[in-house]
Amino acid sequence: MKIIVLKRDKLGDLLLTTPMLQVLKEYFPSSTIAVIAPESSAWILKDAPFIDELYSYPQPKSFNLKSLIALLKQLTLFLKIRGKHFDIAIAAGGEFSHRAVKRLLWMKARKTIAFIPKNIVIKGLTDPVVCTNQKENKSHESLRMIQLLKPMIQLSNKSSFPLPYFQPPQNWLKNAEAFLSHHLLHKKKFIVFGLGARREKKQASKEQIIATAHYVYKKYQMKTILVWTPGSKNNKDYPGDDELAFAILNDAPTQIIPLRAPLDLTIGVIWLARKSIFPDSGLMHFAAASPGGVIGLFAETNISPHPSQWGPLGVNSIYIEAKKTIKELGVNFLHQELNQL
Repeated sequence: MKIIVLKRDKLGDLLLTTPMLQVLKEYFPSSTIAVIAPESSAWILKDAPFIDELYSYPQPKSFNLKSLIALLKQLTLFLKIRGKHFDIAIAAGGEFSHRAVKRLLWMKARKTIAFIPKNIVIKGLTDPVVCTNQKENKSHESLRMIQLLKPMIQLSNKSSFPLPYFQPPQNWLKNAEAFLSHHLLHKKKFIVFGLGARREKKQASKEQIIATAHYVYKKYQMKTILVWTPGSKNNKDYPGDDELAFAILNDAPTQIIPLRAPLDLTIGVIWLARKSIFPDSGLMHFAAASPGGVIGLFAETNISPHPSQWGPLGVNSIYIEAKKTIKELGVNFLHQELNQL
């Protein structure tokens, strides 16, 4: 049997799809499990042991010649997949997506599975799974995607499911070790603190980060590596954290080390950390999958994503939830969690 999973979302969303993919391989070990995802996130699954084929496509960002070429590449790839005659195609996502279903049907698989709203019928979709509004369904996103397997597998509410999976390539870890060596640091002898310009209410303040770095160094002799997205917070396409990061480093003690680096080095360093601290984001989910785990930061969850749906999943991962903003929790808000180091 040949099964293909379509995943159109960003990094963290694709990472949260890996439990579903692991379940598929567990139940159908002799089947071919394939995934199609955007180039920007497909690399997460490059060496995953539970998939057999990986397809990636470019995503056009504006209307120009490059976008037209990207669209042609997409069309060619979907026609190629269509010619492989997959038995089952699944649109993986925690809620209904009209575009995902449309692309799913292009593949012409014998059986097609996707979430759809109640009382909606989509021609060609053989196995619709009725979804509820995410505000009503408090299941974690990773579990919601596993529910898509109901037409194939008899799932029990008591079943235990795999955690999100990612393993950085060895060269990422070697580059991370070189970075640590340059700063006279050792594996598991530092923490990572991350910023997030798009989620200011979930982001720690300059004072909180500096106070945490002081505390960790004084109590555990560990330094703090500060991670942030390069660029200005005023960038309309993708806001960065430069202003806050430079303000922290300007007033920071020597215990804070900057890491304004590409994603591969950043993930490599996270993998070697004793613990990471990140606001709700894609990097939070990567840190949750790392050996050290993460402390995820959430705020105003009555209107923002709730940790019951988007919290970090990992054996060493927890989260802190603030009523309005992380800044209201004071400079000592991480001490209890860090004392578990």
